[in-house]
Amino acid sequence: MLRSRVLWVMLGCTTAPAVAQTSPTPPSSFVEAGAFYHRVTHDFGDWKGAYARAVLLSARNVWYLDARAQEAFRDRGVYASLANVHTFSPRVYTQLAAGAGSGKFALPDYRFDASLNLKLGRAKALILTTGGSYVRSKSVYKDKALFGSLSWYASPTALLELGGRLNWSDPNAVRSERASGALTLGRTGTALLTLRAGAGTEGYQLVGAAQTLQRFRSQEASAVLREWLSRHVGAVLGGEWYHNPFYTRAGVSLGLFYAW
Repeated sequence: MLRSRVLWVMLGCTTAPAVAQTSPTPPSSFVEAGAFYHRVTHDFGDWKGAYARAVLLSARNVWYLDARAQEAFRDRGVYASLANVHTFSPRVYTQLAAGAGSGKFALPDYRFDASLNLKLGRAKALILTTGGSYVRSKSVYKDKALFGSLSWYASPTALLELGGRLNWSDPNAVRSERASGALTLGRTGTALLTLRAGAGTEGYQLVGAAQTLQRFRSQEASAVLREWLSRHVGAVLGGEWYHNPFYTRAGVSLGLFYAW
């Protein structure tokens, strides 16, 4: 899997990049902005940048607009995406997303994601998600992936998510697999804490204009705290750790949001 993705988990997202949250309808619309910094070992170049996001609700749709300016592996670029969650019935909703990036190699040329979500059980506390994605890098590489997850609202203040992803990276159709889990605790309007961990293999990772890491294992973990400071205003604090055989990356992000 190409690691030329945007680190949306630091923005408070709870699923794959450029795809909206598990819940089809967030509690309110909001705008958010923040910055991040990551220390990267073995002279691969630290990561830093800023982001902005808007989430807009209507009767059957939720729109996610994201923009990010970053420097990663000493490559500067901007990534922007638009995602839509459409509710067809009390049990069925879809997610569609598209994004594109600038720069020399770290961000993808473009990315597309789509998923179908089904609420299961009498209480609709289980959500089954299945979908796919396509990513084209600025080099010769491209990714095609299938993913699935199961989310369980264990209580009004606890959400558990387990998921997996199969990825094929070209050239040579290099297959990689990844598994992840997440736990979200708290209530909207007071505080939400999301803990996430993942591990698996990667096919290709672009770390330079002429440097590509190939076929290796990696692990990652993150925590995001969303704290409401008042009825409409809040802060977001995130931390992330990532490790592979070539380097370790760790850092923090800080943002503010306004909800209505």
